[in-house]
Amino acid sequence: MNRRAVLGAGAAAGLSAVAGCLTGAFDDDASDDAVLGPPEDLGERGEPIYPTYGDPFPEFELADPIEETSVDVAAIDDDCLVCTAFFASCPAECIPLINSLSTVQANTFERGIDDRARFLAITFDPERDTAEELSNHADIMGVDLEAGNWHYLRPEDQEEAQSVVHDELGIPFEREDLGDDYDFRHITVTFLVNPDGYVERSYRGENPDSNQITDDLEQVLDDW
Repeated sequence: MNRRAVLGAGAAAGLSAVAGCLTGAFDDDASDDAVLGPPEDLGERGEPIYPTYGDPFPEFELADPIEETSVDVAAIDDDCLVCTAFFASCPAECIPLINSLSTVQANTFERGIDDRARFLAITFDPERDTAEELSNHADIMGVDLEAGNWHYLRPEDQEEAQSVVHDELGIPFEREDLGDDYDFRHITVTFLVNPDGYVERSYRGENPDSNQITDDLEQVLDDW
């Protein structure tokens, strides 16, 4: 797979910066590395700190604790990736987020493209998100783990979560201690990545449109 190294994501700008935009503006021209045309709102968003249309997707390898194996993104050929970051005990944003992506997974079965799509849900809470917790999460969210195209990925520790999720994916998160418990403040981004490792879409928000993601995914695969 031909992938270019990701230049500095600038994730240290933090949650407040990514909620808006950094300086700069996108070119309106279509990317040579993307199948889809530019998204309609491309010129309105400035330059987010996470990879977006036409950018190379970061390369990383993380453990799949349920399958007791690891997933190397750089080694995935011929498949599209649908990737996001979350934590299983999230009481708010992550619930509609993962529910939407589980719907996309179901849609891929109906459209006969499930064997060419790979779903990666990366937790940034490795302390609590054990294999058992993630399996329970799959049951609650309607994720089909038996299909073999959905992977819950778990960093080894908080340092690796910071490196992959915050620094490479450009999805800032902040831990908030609540007495004996803790929560996270974070943004939600879902990436659609083509088989050559370039971002086709970055869907921002906690409730991305599952039909739109499925349509975009199918078009990339049809035109690839």
